Amino acid sequence: MKHNEENIIQGLINNGYKARFGTAFDDASNIFKGIAGFSILAFVVYLIASFILSAFVGMLIPGNPVDMVSLMEVIQSGDEDLMNELILEANENPNYLPSIINYLTQSALYPILYSVFTMARKYDTHQNVDFSDLFVHYRDGKFLTLFLLTMAVNVIAAIGFVLCIIPGILVYIFLILSIPLVIFADANVKEAITYSYKVVSKDFGTFAVALLAMVGIIIGGFLLCCVGIIAAMPFTFILIYSLYKHVIGFPGETSEIDEIGTDIYKDNPYMK
Repeated sequence: MKHNEENIIQGLINNGYKARFGTAFDDASNIFKGIAGFSILAFVVYLIASFILSAFVGMLIPGNPVDMVSLMEVIQSGDEDLMNELILEANENPNYLPSIINYLTQSALYPILYSVFTMARKYDTHQNVDFSDLFVHYRDGKFLTLFLLTMAVNVIAAIGFVLCIIPGILVYIFLILSIPLVIFADANVKEAITYSYKVVSKDFGTFAVALLAMVGIIIGGFLLCCVGIIAAMPFTFILIYSLYKHVIGFPGETSEIDEIGTDIYKDNPYMK
């Protein structure tokens, strides 16, 4: 993990802090206006790739087929015992392999969605965003970490939802900064989970409000004839980016704008 970011995180953990959700939300709105096209494209590409791979997996490894003729005969007969027997027979040897492979492929496609974080940072630092940014995490050496982290977070959250729903919600709140920590601070899976939990726990209320806002945005997207979800999902990623920026920041980065007005003679032996 990057040394500067780790020092800042330790300071936040030791001293505490108070984030401003309103400021982060306004910042996210401005960034979204600048990269709306490419961020929406990332979500569309993810959906298309997900559909194609799921269909491909379904053709190669079909689940347990149901004998439709027998099913119709049992329904027409109205015999509940035969119906139960048919259901037990169909579930006797369930084939979970297609579901497992689909889950793995979905996790492998998530870096396309995570490219929105990188687009937001490029826009923030006055760099041009282009189509190739959609696949940046397949070539920057962070794919495996993002893949494993995605599976870990979703599995932990799924266990939480099974236990009593609320633990699953808490998982997503506490680990909301884990993906940006991998992308911007070079954290590994363990560091991303640990530091996200510790940082969020210092200002849990703000991040809880952020998650509720994101859920509301996604629901609003569904209500807009489901088309709005195409814009709602990328916006939630940009909001997470904005929260990360305002809480942890990018201490190891300097842009051309940041360097304007600095002393070019300082620490330069050739210009003294």
